[in-house]
Amino acid sequence: MVKVRKIMAKLRNKYRLVLLNDTHFGEVFSISLTPMNLLMLLSTVFITFVIIIYLLISFTPAKRLVPGFSNTNSREAMMELNQRVEDLGRELENKQIKIDALNDMLSDKEKKFDSTSVRPGRN
Repeated sequence: MVKVRKIMAKLRNKYRLVLLNDTHFGEVFSISLTPMNLLMLLSTVFITFVIIIYLLISFTPAKRLVPGFSNTNSREAMMELNQRVEDLGRELENKQIKIDALNDMLSDKEKKFDSTSVRPGRN
């Protein structure tokens, strides 16, 4: 309890912040501060800054840059694009298999396939 009183007494001490002109030592600006006032001022500025940043992110298109803030339309579009990529990959593999088979036929390296699968048959 005594420590708390000492800390509170130190926070209530008054200090003067003075800006002097270096050439003629005239006082340009003067303000009387307490550590408590300074602490309150800094916390108010910090909270205001956080609120402004939150409002900018939540009410502007910048929210799309933050992970987890994407809307359902973009998620559905991403799923559709992913499905298209997978389909195109499968289609590309099938075309490559056909091209390889045609190249083998044209170069007389034709393999014998059994009628139920595409695996080479036993000779």
